[in-house]
Amino acid sequence: MSLAERVLTAFCRGVDDPEYEGGSARATLENALSFLIKTVPDFLSLIKDKDVLDFGCGYGLQAIAMAQAGARTVTGLDLPRPILLEKWAENEKLGRGKIRLVTAPPQEKFDAVISCSSFEHFPDPAAIFEMMKSYARPGGLLIISFAEPWLSPRGAHCDSFTRLPWVNCLFSEKTVMKVRSRYKRDGAIRYEDVEGGLNRMTIQKFERIMLSSGMKIRSLNLFPVKGLPMVSEVPMLREFLTASASCVLEA
Repeated sequence: MSLAERVLTAFCRGVDDPEYEGGSARATLENALSFLIKTVPDFLSLIKDKDVLDFGCGYGLQAIAMAQAGARTVTGLDLPRPILLEKWAENEKLGRGKIRLVTAPPQEKFDAVISCSSFEHFPDPAAIFEMMKSYARPGGLLIISFAEPWLSPRGAHCDSFTRLPWVNCLFSEKTVMKVRSRYKRDGAIRYEDVEGGLNRMTIQKFERIMLSSGMKIRSLNLFPVKGLPMVSEVPMLREFLTASASCVLEA
């Protein structure tokens, strides 16, 4: 084990200890919309009486919550992973006929297309953005919100085994992947290879995709770590001290 690996390991949980709990583990139907409400201005009013596509819907809790919050219909779209399909069979019943959860691209268009906590994972985010855009009706909305950006304290998404911030900045990719292999068995040697994938989505990259979209930007918001002042005004600070970002665009 190299010196760098030993140093990083000193800041990690024991191999046999339980994983540090992340946001997904704490998700419930009651808090499923908390992140969107926090990061997207007037989110609930944007989906009220609308046909919504939840792009990358996961277990479907968010889709159910949006239906209960006033959306007319909600379609959840995600990959055909067995663990999701099992949960969908249960969760669709809770939607009371207002939701459907699918793996095949829908044929219709929607009033609002939403991506929550996924944009930092897509292998080709610009291409995925164009796909999302194609699902929006004329005048429809694209709503994108995610955390954490690549250079933020938790941007490496290594929270399940270490609480050390800026792991990807303090240690080489090789070192992080070597230490990570003690906790995860997916064989990843790059951040792009980890379960769920990471596309190194910086604030600059996110803004570039949004601004070059050809869509009207209704709002673009950056949320600093712990509400620190002036972070959004200083380019370097924006990258390292932004905890989450969102954008609302109109087709």
